[in-house]
Amino acid sequence: MEAPLPIYMLLPRISYLPLVTTSVRDHFINSAPAVRDALWFDFDGTPLKWHYPIGVLFDLICNNYKGVIPKLPLDITVHFTGYPSELLPCRSLSAVNEFFFHSLKEGTFLKFGSSSVIMNMPKSLHLKIESSLVTGEYRFFQEAAKTWTTEMKNQRIPVRIVLGAGFGKSIRNRLIQPSLELKDAQGQAYTLRSSLETTFPSLDLDFVRVVIQGICPPLDSSLLYLSDNLCHADQFLYVCLSLHETRQRKKRQEEAVMKESKEETKNDAGE
Repeated sequence: MEAPLPIYMLLPRISYLPLVTTSVRDHFINSAPAVRDALWFDFDGTPLKWHYPIGVLFDLICNNYKGVIPKLPLDITVHFTGYPSELLPCRSLSAVNEFFFHSLKEGTFLKFGSSSVIMNMPKSLHLKIESSLVTGEYRFFQEAAKTWTTEMKNQRIPVRIVLGAGFGKSIRNRLIQPSLELKDAQGQAYTLRSSLETTFPSLDLDFVRVVIQGICPPLDSSLLYLSDNLCHADQFLYVCLSLHETRQRKKRQEEAVMKESKEETKNDAGE
């Protein structure tokens, strides 16, 4: 059997791999084994977590190359068997939509103190948001979101921090979700720097590269401003971190982050 030709695609940052890669299955199906698992992808041997937005996956890949964007287009490998246990099960597109709306409800609740607007969303609006994720037309989602974002006030800042290159294998690509009010314990509005210092008190930010939506914003940027302007469709602000430092310092940083991420998990469980 001849090796199949590659397929080239331009994917939207706001979407999720399973929603925009049905043509990938069709393209490779004749070369796939007769017995197949759910479709999954890897880059450079690392499985790609489908429940992370595509833009977050891209930022993690770039961070794994120490800030240097790898050669484009990215060389992604498609798999039909051997579905990794480290990935969430994904048996259908409906599972992806269910995951997204669950995340949207969580992000909306954290941001505005209520998720009732999502839970009581008309079917027509629900379908419009689903369509925007597939097409990548974020403006359609923004139009739909106006029905609740313009009528509700921010109460918290939904943030998800993803650990990238430089962190130990056991915590690399782990997602940390800190609990952040609009202001810190001193009554000051959170900046990107102060939010990271609150979440990881022992982390030396001089050795950390921070990427949000493909850019490296100044650490003194208002976290609320970043959330309002750079959050993903689920209302979460995804912050990708990578470490670039000496081996000895790296070990200390990893130990500190591991300890603090465990404490953050305990705090979240207790809320």
